[in-house]
Amino acid sequence: MSRARWWRRLVPPVLSAVVVMAGSAAAVQAAYPASVDVNRSGFNPPCDNDANFIVPKMQAAAKAAYARLGHDAEDYTGTQFTRAATLGRTAGDWGYYVHSHGDYYLNADGRRYTGFREDSGDCSQAVIFSKDIKAKRAGRQSNLVFVSTCHSADAGTTLPDAFAIAKTKSIGTTQGAEFYVGFLGLQWDSDEWVFEQRFWNALAGGRSVGASFDIAMLGAFNSSSFDADWWGTYHWSGAAGPWTVCKTCS
Repeated sequence: MSRARWWRRLVPPVLSAVVVMAGSAAAVQAAYPASVDVNRSGFNPPCDNDANFIVPKMQAAAKAAYARLGHDAEDYTGTQFTRAATLGRTAGDWGYYVHSHGDYYLNADGRRYTGFREDSGDCSQAVIFSKDIKAKRAGRQSNLVFVSTCHSADAGTTLPDAFAIAKTKSIGTTQGAEFYVGFLGLQWDSDEWVFEQRFWNALAGGRSVGASFDIAMLGAFNSSSFDADWWGTYHWSGAAGPWTVCKTCS
């Protein structure tokens, strides 16, 4: 697996402004829901031979991160994270995080789409295709979308489009308050967890989403093939709702 993106340096910010949030914190949170879907069953016995203690940490960290960004964040696992439940929520979500098994899955229409498996509390887990999400969201705006699965950021991924996020990197310009993060190829939960901790911590420290990604990529992964990618607006703050910029763009 290529590690070409490890060279990505920290780009000097070109914007300098303070986040302005209108209304009370409660009003902001109520306006911008975020879902955190986490597949625990698929990574633990009897579905997987080895017990996985990392996945609950991913779930807690993601929920806390979205709440800090101003979202009304709720987390779902087991029978709360099913194909029907996720598709029922997605039209209203501004933020979305999922950790599950992901791949290019064959759809009933004869084509392959990037997708991930529901939890449902068992080992027979239906696929949620990008095609399904796109149809439900119907082009509505997304904020931060973090797809913590294998293949979610491969060159051919169809998931950013499902959330109406263009696969472009806006650094000196902006494409709005949106950012998509995912992993390339096959990855281990342990490396994904290292990356995610750094990413959430950098955001909590006031870094932009792009700078937080760069910090998260700074070495010390178990696998030499670990890689991730992003699309969206580098200098966006990550705050819920319409356009804002990072608090510490300097």
